[in-house]
Amino acid sequence: MATLAWLRSRVNRRKSPRRYGPPFLLLLAPALAGVAFAAEDPRAQATALLSKLTQRPEAARLGSEPIAKGQAALKRADQLRGTGDQKRAGMLEQTALEWAQAAELLDKTAAAEKQLAELQAHTTELETKVFRAQALVEQTVARRARAEEALRKLDEKGAKP
Repeated sequence: MATLAWLRSRVNRRKSPRRYGPPFLLLLAPALAGVAFAAEDPRAQATALLSKLTQRPEAARLGSEPIAKGQAALKRADQLRGTGDQKRAGMLEQTALEWAQAAELLDKTAAAEKQLAELQAHTTELETKVFRAQALVEQTVARRARAEEALRKLDEKGAKP
């Protein structure tokens, strides 16, 4: 004997397809695809960062140690993948990404320090100009005061005869 639909318990009913329906699934699919595309492979990120850094001589010089450690971690990850140890290979790829990011931060820090040194030199130059301008203004005010005093004395001499 078949049970009627209204007699089925709420627990046994399928909820998601009927309740949300196809429009919800159409909205959910692109969001999930965006999340999947956003999480890029750590190996690809590390390789891209390391190649970008090695192309610039200044960055390669400053971050030589982290770049070398990142490349060594990628090489070791390849060896582990060859032996079938996927878990540790993934961990080494993440380590390589962190070394590459450290090298990138070193490069950014060096660029910021260089810009800071240039700004400090420019600031010192401007402070010197301001100091000289203030001294010139003070000299001019002092000359004017002396000239006014001399003029006042001449006026007094001219009025006394």
